[in-house]
Amino acid sequence: MFVVTPLTGIELKNHLMKKSLTFITALTMISVSPLSVAQQNLFNVPSSDITEHGKIFFQQQFNLSNLSGVANTTIDYGLENELEIGVNIFNVDMYPTNEMRNPYLLANFQKGFTINEHYKIGFGTQTGISPPIHNKTVGIPSFSYFNNQLNLEEYGHYNLGAYHANHAYAGQGDSFGIMAGVEYPLIEKKFHLQGDILTGNNDISVAVLGFVFFLPQNWQLSLGAQLPAPTSNNDYGAVIEFTKL
Repeated sequence: MFVVTPLTGIELKNHLMKKSLTFITALTMISVSPLSVAQQNLFNVPSSDITEHGKIFFQQQFNLSNLSGVANTTIDYGLENELEIGVNIFNVDMYPTNEMRNPYLLANFQKGFTINEHYKIGFGTQTGISPPIHNKTVGIPSFSYFNNQLNLEEYGHYNLGAYHANHAYAGQGDSFGIMAGVEYPLIEKKFHLQGDILTGNNDISVAVLGFVFFLPQNWQLSLGAQLPAPTSNNDYGAVIEFTKL
C-alpha cells in the first residue's frame, strides 16, 4: 500500500518551481543544440537534403481538418556519406474522430547522392509498426521513395520523384504514386513559397500550398492549406509545421 503525503503550500511551490526550471532547461538545450541546415521534408514530400554528419534534424507537423487532427514527429541524425537515420511518430490523433486510429512508430533512413552543385538524388524509407492502442489491428506501415532535386538557388528548389506506400500506411487505393514539390524564395532566407503533392487515390494523396517563415535560432514555421489530390476524396484542411535546422 502506498501512502500519499499531502504537500504543504511552500513544498508545492518549490515543487512547481523545480518542474518549471527543468522544462525551461530542456527547451534551452533544444534551442542551442547543433542541428542540421538541411530540411528533410517540404510538407509531405521528402526532399533530397540529408542531415549533416553528426547533426540532428527535428520537425513537428500538425494536420488539421473537420474530421481529424493528427500530429507527426520526425527526428533524424546525420551519418557519413550523405546518409541519415531516424525515427518517426506519425498519425497521432489529437482530438476525437469517428474512428481513432493507431499511431505509426517508424524507423527511417535516406541516402543522398550529390551529382553536382545543382542536382542531387535520394532514396529512402519509413517503416515500422502501428501498435494496437485504439483498436486491435497491428499493422506494418511502410513508405518508400525515390526523389530528384534541382537547386536553382534564388530561382527555387524543385523536387520530383515516385513513392510506394502499402495499405497499412496509406489506406486503400493506389500503392504507387508521383510526388513533387517546390520551395521558392520570395525574400531569401526570410519568407519562401512552398508546396508539394502526393498523387493517387489513397489516404495520403493530398497537395499542400503555403509559406515558410524563417525564425531566429534556426527555427522555421511553415503554414499551408491542404487540398485533396485530383483523384482522391480526401479532406480539405490546414498544416502547421515547426522545423529546427
